[in-house]
Amino acid sequence: MAYDLRFENWLPFRRRNGVVEWLPPWMITDGYAGDNPIVALAAPRPDFNGALHEFLIGLYSVALALYEVEDWREAREVPPTPEALKDRLSALPAAFNLDGHGPRFFQDFTVTDFEGVKPTPIENLLIDAAGENTQKLNKDLFVKRDRVSHMGRAATAMALLTLQTNAPSGGQGHRTSMRGGGPLTTLVDPRADGGGKDEAHNRPLWEMISANLVLVTGNSWVPRDWKAAQAAQIAPKIWPWLTSTRTSNPKLNGKQTYSEDAHPMQAFFGMPRRIRLEFEYKTSDCDLLDQSDDVSISEYRALNFGTDYGSGNWMHPLSPHYSGAGNTWLPVHPQPDGVGWKDWAGLVMDQNDKKGTSQRIAETIRFFGKETSQKFAVRVFGYDMEKAKARGWADATLPAWPIGAGQSESQLAVQSAASQMVEASRLASNLVVGQILAAKFNRKEDAKGDFSYIKADMWARLEQAFYRRIDKAMADRDTNPQTISTPFLSSIETTAFNVFDAYVDLDTLNVLDAHRVVLARRDLKSSLLGFGKGGPALFAALGLPAPDKGKSRNKEATI
Repeated sequence: MAYDLRFENWLPFRRRNGVVEWLPPWMITDGYAGDNPIVALAAPRPDFNGALHEFLIGLYSVALALYEVEDWREAREVPPTPEALKDRLSALPAAFNLDGHGPRFFQDFTVTDFEGVKPTPIENLLIDAAGENTQKLNKDLFVKRDRVSHMGRAATAMALLTLQTNAPSGGQGHRTSMRGGGPLTTLVDPRADGGGKDEAHNRPLWEMISANLVLVTGNSWVPRDWKAAQAAQIAPKIWPWLTSTRTSNPKLNGKQTYSEDAHPMQAFFGMPRRIRLEFEYKTSDCDLLDQSDDVSISEYRALNFGTDYGSGNWMHPLSPHYSGAGNTWLPVHPQPDGVGWKDWAGLVMDQNDKKGTSQRIAETIRFFGKETSQKFAVRVFGYDMEKAKARGWADATLPAWPIGAGQSESQLAVQSAASQMVEASRLASNLVVGQILAAKFNRKEDAKGDFSYIKADMWARLEQAFYRRIDKAMADRDTNPQTISTPFLSSIETTAFNVFDAYVDLDTLNVLDAHRVVLARRDLKSSLLGFGKGGPALFAALGLPAPDKGKSRNKEATI
């Protein structure tokens, strides 16, 4: 009998009391109104948890088929019972079998294409596993090979889902996900406010999943009755493994797949990689989950030239996008310095900068912001990828405010002020690092090494000041960006000197060193007052008028 992911106990759910239970997806609302509801996913890896959140959102967006905003509100306020969710999942096509002779979950439809293909170790499904070329060159120094030699079906389903959702570049013809390698995902979480309040450990997970459900209106329409005639045509466009893969092999006239070539809900079920799992029907321990399964997976087969979703062809409902060439919208990706308040404006508010670049927030964030009257949190996560190499996992929680029916003057002012404060912080952190190096080293060429940790400290210390200004501006409906950014300048000044003093040890300095420190501190003060090197740019970044040049700079810059 096939391992049907709609009904098998393959999801690790954590309840309020901390106990983890392995259950089918339809049990997510079990105990919702009781003392011990399901509050979180508890997979062994953060990328698994991220992909599972996205999967559940897509699964229930299709299964519940919410046509109107009122349907969406009801699903949140009166959650479906587990039995009702089971009925809705039962009504879906048979698209969720991990094994068996028919279509397989996130696996290529055409079995015969894989005859003679050399098997690949199952560990290579993991995005952070050492690649084949790395292993050949014996360069797997930090992420060792052979950590995972066997997986059970639950872990394999999670790994496969995670790879297809985040697929990085993997050599010629091994396609990336429809958002490119390692996309950034943003999810609404009404259980937190991005600040001091976070009840994710206490309130039901369904509150978060339901807040991100996508309405099935317009082009994204799906049938409630999957036995209807048109359903047979729609299903393969949502779950591409139900039919032959739309390959991108140029020798076979392969083409890119655009949104008009599929159903919009395929955004949750994109399948860029051609993969077939190899099952051994014997009991074995799973190296990832520390549990046994009577079916073991140690290998899979892979072909290149799977579905090519291109670049800028899709607008994923769970990701922010920025404007690219040719009127395209490209998905945002995490960067090496992680995700934090410096990225806030473009993740929770649409943004337009002075260079003409626009950034749109995820559609689910926009929708929820219009429908709520309460502050909420945005959970942000994703891989920082460098081609096929996973450099790190970004994970952050940011505050968001209701935006109403449209962009008001106050929201535009907050958006402008946020961008100004971020740019000013960037300039100020550069000034601080520059003066710290001037104080510590007699010659510029002696200042060798990576000093980015100083900038990171500066950014961390300014976070609360940034959010205080945003919070006050949203509460006051302030339409003047200067009244938001002006007090922030005082925070920058205080923080800059705190950081400077933290990294310059005055107690160990001789007379000559002390003289350098005095000069460096004076120059920093001058810049923070709008004079000297970098001062005018700092004031301009905050939208503040330049200070009166007639004043004595030396007097203003006295320590």
